Amino acid sequence: MIKITALGTNGWFDTQTGSTTCMMIQTSEYTIVLDAGYGITKIKQLVDFSKPAYIFLSHLHLDHIIGLHTLDYVKFELPLTIVAPLQGKKALLEILRPPYTTDWKRVPYEVKVLEAEEIASSGFPFQVKALPLIHAVPDTGYRFEIEGKVIAFLLDTGYCENAVALAKDADFVITECGMLPGDVQPGWPHMNPEVAAKLAVDSGARQMLLIHFGAGAYDTIEKRQHAVDTGRSIYPNLIMGLDNMEFIL
Repeated sequence: MIKITALGTNGWFDTQTGSTTCMMIQTSEYTIVLDAGYGITKIKQLVDFSKPAYIFLSHLHLDHIIGLHTLDYVKFELPLTIVAPLQGKKALLEILRPPYTTDWKRVPYEVKVLEAEEIASSGFPFQVKALPLIHAVPDTGYRFEIEGKVIAFLLDTGYCENAVALAKDADFVITECGMLPGDVQPGWPHMNPEVAAKLAVDSGARQMLLIHFGAGAYDTIEKRQHAVDTGRSIYPNLIMGLDNMEFIL
């Protein structure tokens, strides 16, 4: 059984509608965390820390990594593996040190930081593929094959060929809705609900979960619901993401 939990569904900053971006995949053997906004603090109540754990980061904007600052709040019993975005390990390590956060030598467990380029040779107990997406900064999307299911994680990005490839025939696609319906900003690649729905149709995805609702644009749940309803006219299997939602694959 695969359980997917939405720990944070906001982009940019925390509000009453949700925490910043974080998703979690759990199996009987391991835990995978996708991005590390402040939603990651919820793992303390939800994770079996005796199992291996892996964190995959899409890019280094603060709303996707700020929760790494809290990792000494929990105690993994096995080494924790953090996968930096493509070409992002050096920059991530610059952030994960004093004076910006705690000295990682004080964290009460071992932390390994890998670059996404290294995943093919890292011996993970699941298959994972990484491709660059389009954003204002280098951005990485992931495709996981776990227990016969395909899960794609595509944050923050505009529509692109690599996003379609990673989502191809996926059982569950987690992607973003940073823009309001009809809003397009070419210099700031994000998706609105219509573009996300087109991605789902073009990739043949079975289900698509929208998260990373821009905190400024989506200041109410009603605005999220309107956006998802707009996208459903193109792709019916569109799901509005809310913090603490759970899905079983």
